[in-house]
Amino acid sequence: MRFIPTMLHGFADYIVGLLVIGLPFFLGLQDTPCTVLVVLGVIVILYSLATDYELGAVRFLRIRFHLLLDGLFGAAMLISPWLFNFPVDSRWPVYVIGVLALVLTMTTQIRAEGTATTN
Repeated sequence: MRFIPTMLHGFADYIVGLLVIGLPFFLGLQDTPCTVLVVLGVIVILYSLATDYELGAVRFLRIRFHLLLDGLFGAAMLISPWLFNFPVDSRWPVYVIGVLALVLTMTTQIRAEGTATTN
């Protein structure tokens, strides 16, 4: 069931992007874990800016493709602590963000109102 409006999803995108960028500094992560999280956060913000929804700046990517990218982001958040050997005590916030990203992906409405495309 898709009940989250794209406007609310847009706000969540930018908040999550900023949160993921700041997370390694809050958790005291360094080196590869820090770089991975900062890069993932920047990527979320960039593709959100390019999405054809209410809060997109360029409105190039369709919302369906954006949600696919969100799903990939959620999966990346779930595997990155294991793949890049994050400290055990700092993994849970990354897992929580990954799960929430996947839930948001599955519950966001497909059609954005007031966007450049009408599909």
